Amino acid sequence: MELHGAIRFWLSPIAHELFSPGSILSIYSLATTFCIAVLALAYRHKARRGRANLRAIARATFNLRLLRHASSYADVKLVIVSVVIAPPIFASLVLSSNAVSMAVSSVLRSVFGPIWSFSGHDAAMRALSTLALFLAYEIGYFVDHYLKHRVPFLWALHKVHHTAEVLTPLTNYRNHPVDNLIFGYMLSIFIGGASGVLGWMFDRKTDIISVDGRNVIFLIFLWTIGHLQHSQFWIPFGGIWGRLFMSPAHHQIHHSDDPRHFNRNLGSVLAIWDWMFGTLETPSVENPRLAYGVREERQQAHSWVGLLVSPLVEAGSALSRALIAMKRSFRRRTSTLADVHITPRV
Repeated sequence: MELHGAIRFWLSPIAHELFSPGSILSIYSLATTFCIAVLALAYRHKARRGRANLRAIARATFNLRLLRHASSYADVKLVIVSVVIAPPIFASLVLSSNAVSMAVSSVLRSVFGPIWSFSGHDAAMRALSTLALFLAYEIGYFVDHYLKHRVPFLWALHKVHHTAEVLTPLTNYRNHPVDNLIFGYMLSIFIGGASGVLGWMFDRKTDIISVDGRNVIFLIFLWTIGHLQHSQFWIPFGGIWGRLFMSPAHHQIHHSDDPRHFNRNLGSVLAIWDWMFGTLETPSVENPRLAYGVREERQQAHSWVGLLVSPLVEAGSALSRALIAMKRSFRRRTSTLADVHITPRV
């Protein structure tokens, strides 16, 4: 391959992430989010002081200390891994949500037969499917996140995301590749399963309102406040809104290194799952100036070893301990059953 072709090959995924309207790092969604952040800061300044201090807003918006932090450089490393290096390596391991959908739909048809043929307007069906698959994504995200905060070997991988000591939009990519793979499997099961049920119910392939293949409801969130969840902008939702939706402040609490905030606010867009399961922490109006990161991991958390190698070693060790504990428990149960003497009836 010529040098020019090789450069284009490696830069193409990054260009797609930057210029595709449906990507997580789209410059368009970053621009709209930036405008919302500036307006929120101006509104807060005006409410407190009677006027918007443009110099203070500029200092808060363009904080070079955050960009120069070792944590931000580590985020860039994992952007390269997640966007350029990992996809070709893990491509054969990815579970397709379409394959899950077809399997679920086929099983339901063979067991229960067709339920009905949806005769409504195509636009209504697309709108319903869009909402249903968005909810499937949200439930899958919450279940995946809940397990990764409670199962030791999953936490060893997911902890990479929480070692970020400053939050920027690039922190979205601060995930171990194996953690991303597990997340992809979870979403494929939930979204593919929901799509299969819809396909069986409507007796046709599920179609949603999307941009670049991404659900438009999620994109509305991403183009408004999504990027601000990983940022220094404290924008809280209170009252009923704080129980329904995840504000930027909700997710910043989730990244806090304060033990009171551990395992809180596990949702993505919606806060209702946390509200239902008792893991919701509603943010205060005033910025508490949280510190972020995992305290015991700060020495090498931003190195290549800390980002990619150590999590695998720790996850393998945690999984090994869990399997040994299960084996011992099984042996104790079988030995207990062997000691039970049944007296025959005369």
